[in-house]
Amino acid sequence: MKTLLTTGFGLRLAALATALLVGPAALAPGTAEAPATSALAGEGTTAAQRYGWRVMQWDYAWEFGEDLDSPAYRGANIRGGKWLDYSTGTGRAVKSGGGIEFHTGERYDRTPDFGVTRLTLSGKAESRGRWELKERTRLAERGGPDFEFVVELVPEGTAPDECPDYRLTVGRSALGGGSVRIGVNVGARAWTKTLTGYGRTGVTPRLYAVQITRGRITWFLDSRAVASTTAAAAIPKVPLTLRMSVVGSGTTDRDKADVLIDWVRNYDLTKGLRAPTGQSLITGSPGPC
Repeated sequence: MKTLLTTGFGLRLAALATALLVGPAALAPGTAEAPATSALAGEGTTAAQRYGWRVMQWDYAWEFGEDLDSPAYRGANIRGGKWLDYSTGTGRAVKSGGGIEFHTGERYDRTPDFGVTRLTLSGKAESRGRWELKERTRLAERGGPDFEFVVELVPEGTAPDECPDYRLTVGRSALGGGSVRIGVNVGARAWTKTLTGYGRTGVTPRLYAVQITRGRITWFLDSRAVASTTAAAAIPKVPLTLRMSVVGSGTTDRDKADVLIDWVRNYDLTKGLRAPTGQSLITGSPGPC
């Protein structure tokens, strides 16, 4: 039997309190990159800080009232780019309190929450570079199956309901779960790794990141390099863009939750320390679309 952990009003009030505590970023929209040692949007140590990534190309942080159509608020290349939203069920992606939130459902009367909710970045694709984002999860129910949060890089122009031949999974995790799957799907071939020991409580953040060079893909969790592959078939041949999804299964009811995205950033490969290779991937898929 499902247990409702808190009311919708309580969840939204907690979100507002968090936003007020964190406060706005220190730079106005369009401002050039801040030093790597700065701590904007309430972040801890990021992969960009740990490995000295430069140059920041764009940063979506939604700190100054931006919506899904707004350009990135800072970086070397903030022109163009917008987020496309998509839902097959009760979920919605909304601007809220200095970030973007995925809500699996808007009702708190035990109405089922189901389907896929997705945001895809359009107009900012790259075949090489570094991507990083900060995510938090706020659970409202327990006792039923969980939704999954999935971060991917997919070819530019991929339709919102499409499962493309090439998918790079930056991270895939059940909401509230302590393991994260990563990997690459290339047609019928696939490589994956399940990383454990990432349990968290409350709205503790998780940092997902990936780096793509000409010969290697490296994955990062909570600012540290954790795995990589040099498989030639896994290296992308076309520009990729970021896609974030909260994934259910058809019309099956799943536990209500919110996924909070504080920021999403991209860096080029101009500067940075060489990251450890981490663990190797094995044959297998990190999961379905």
